[in-house]
Amino acid sequence: MRIVIFFGILFLSGIGALIFETLWLRLSGLAFGNSIWAAALILSSFMAGLALGNGVAASSKVRRWRPLHLYAVLKLAVASFGCTIVFDLPLLGGLMRPIWQMLWNYQPTVIGLRFVLSFLILLVPTTAMGLTLPVLIEDPVLRQTNFGRAIGLLYGSNTLGAVAGAVLGEAYSIQAFGILYFLGKQRENSTVLARARQ
Repeated sequence: MRIVIFFGILFLSGIGALIFETLWLRLSGLAFGNSIWAAALILSSFMAGLALGNGVAASSKVRRWRPLHLYAVLKLAVASFGCTIVFDLPLLGGLMRPIWQMLWNYQPTVIGLRFVLSFLILLVPTTAMGLTLPVLIEDPVLRQTNFGRAIGLLYGSNTLGAVAGAVLGEAYSIQAFGILYFLGKQRENSTVLARARQ
C-alpha cells in the first residue's frame, strides 16, 4: 500500500513540475524576451537545476535525513518558490526592461546576463525537484521490495505525471487561470520595445 501511495505522489509531482515549467517558460518572455535564446536559457536552467539536485542527492549529508521528511520539505520548497517565480517574473520584466534596452546592441552580454539570471531564479525549485526522486528511493520500505522493479515503476509514474502536466498546462490551466492577462502585458511590452528601437 505504501508503494502504491508513492506512485500516486510521484504522478502528482510530475504534473506539478511540468505545469511549473510551462508557466515559467511562458512568463519568462516578460523578463527575458521572446526568442529562441530566451526559451533555450530557461530550459537549460531548468535541466541544470534537476542535474544539480541529482548530484546533491549523492551526498552523504542528504542521507542523514529521514527520506519522507526530507521529501516533504523539498516539495514545500518547490511549491513556495515555484509560485513566487510565477508571480514575480512579470515584475522582473518591468525592472529589467531598461537594462535590455541599454544592452540591446551587445547581444552576447544580454544572453550571458539572461542565463545567469534565469539560472539563479530557478536554482532552488529545480534543484529541489531533482532531489525528490533520489530522496524517495532511500525509503527503507522500497529497499525491502524488488528494488529495481519498484524504481522503474516510480520513475514511470513520475514521467506519466509529467506528460499529464504538460497537457494540462498547455491545454487548460494557462487559459483557465489568467496567464492571458500576462501575455497581453507581454504584447504591450514588445510594442514599447519596438518603438524604443525605432
